[in-house]
Amino acid sequence: MSKYLFGASIQGIQSFIFKTNKLKEIVGASQLVDNIVRKEFGEFCKRFNHPINEDNILLAAAGNIRYICDENTAANLVKGFPKYVAFYAPGITVSQALVKLNGKGLTKATDILEEKLKAQRNKVSVPMEIGFMGLERSRRTSGVGVAFEKGEVIDSATQKKTALREENTLSLFERFAGKRVKAENVPFNLSDITRKTENSWLAIVHADGNGLGNILQNLTANISSADEIKEVLRTFSKQLEAATIKAANEAFNQVIDNDWQKKIESGKDRYPIRPVVLGGDDLTVIIRADLAYDFTKTFLKSFELQTEKHFNQLNEYNVKKLTACAGIAYIKDSYPFHYGVRLAEALTEEAKKKSKNQDIIQNAGNDGLPPSSLAFYKVQSSFVEDLSSMRTRTHIINGINFNYGPYFIKEISDSAYVGELDEFLGILKEKSTDKSKAVSKLRQLLSELAVDKSKTEFMLKRIQTIDRSFYDSLNLGKFSTVLAGKKAEPLIVNDLIQLHTINNLY
Repeated sequence: MSKYLFGASIQGIQSFIFKTNKLKEIVGASQLVDNIVRKEFGEFCKRFNHPINEDNILLAAAGNIRYICDENTAANLVKGFPKYVAFYAPGITVSQALVKLNGKGLTKATDILEEKLKAQRNKVSVPMEIGFMGLERSRRTSGVGVAFEKGEVIDSATQKKTALREENTLSLFERFAGKRVKAENVPFNLSDITRKTENSWLAIVHADGNGLGNILQNLTANISSADEIKEVLRTFSKQLEAATIKAANEAFNQVIDNDWQKKIESGKDRYPIRPVVLGGDDLTVIIRADLAYDFTKTFLKSFELQTEKHFNQLNEYNVKKLTACAGIAYIKDSYPFHYGVRLAEALTEEAKKKSKNQDIIQNAGNDGLPPSSLAFYKVQSSFVEDLSSMRTRTHIINGINFNYGPYFIKEISDSAYVGELDEFLGILKEKSTDKSKAVSKLRQLLSELAVDKSKTEFMLKRIQTIDRSFYDSLNLGKFSTVLAGKKAEPLIVNDLIQLHTINNLY
């Protein structure tokens, strides 16, 4: 019987998950998406007496499935799987494609499959529900109403998201934490994460691996055996998943230390973090704002180390490790989450673009891999704009550029480095404990710069005279040089103010 390579990719994951600002619905949606790949695909195959053969799964993570199957299984998958998913998680769309393997190498078939999936993603899908004009709609989501819940009309997607019992939404969190947890220790409301309503800042962290597509292409380029290609792809997929999860475990345990863990487990607190996507080389979490920077930095460092460790079996195929980039969007809990996620993804792309610069790659000395980096942005207005426009509005002050990042995890010559940022943050925290309020001085410098450069120059000279150690320790001489027009380069001052403020909220 002919063999086929079946591929399915879930579309609209982020919009499905973040269509609401209610954490319980976000959590339910993320668990539904996770279940589709890890559980429901197998359940669907059992319906027509073709249980999943684990050896034939090339990929099953982050909303993607790649599976080798026979002709009957392929026919049933193509015919029924998208409909099955549409009823299981209304609002989710599945793009699928099929390639016959007979006479084709698995590498070539995979390339053809990916091209077909790209084409399928561009096709408009027909929703399962029909919204006639006379039907009541959900006020929050605009979906067709199917039920009343606490006096509110809800659509079928919201109904599915909230139908999961709390204990049935813990598997993603447990994989993220690397241990069993109780429902009463896990946040189900945003207030469980922020704790303080007056400082209700959250962060959405999104991280993504660098150059995964190129690595997959090169991985099987010199392999002729179909069985060997299948085994290599399976191994790569499993080890990448394991490395990502292990990196998330380490970041989680470093941010939530042992004392805090004991306090949480005793029922006095809840974890101030909730994973939303964890699979493949992708990670998206909602976290209390003051913890986001340390969490992201730790995850990126660990991701490199863990991929290097887990890829030992693939060294002969010239795969040694992966790097990753991340974006941190700092937002108020009332800010629309889907805009926050879009911003976190845009920040990740900003970091990736800098990391892929050929000069950066060469200076990094990282076996030709783009170095890991992170970018962050604090939203301080209700305007919804693209990242470039927001950067221009908030990071260009009277012609001076304060867009200093993205920040690299390892030191690279003539590039922003997290070690430099950490050092300055430590100095600023130390200096801010006295009556001088160091961060207030920096804020005043930027405020005056927006009005009058000459007054800012006077203030810098006064700081240099009165508090030389402060002036030198924060390298404000660079500020003076740029302000005098002797150099045109970005300054770190604005990032210091924003991150210091966020990190000292609690």
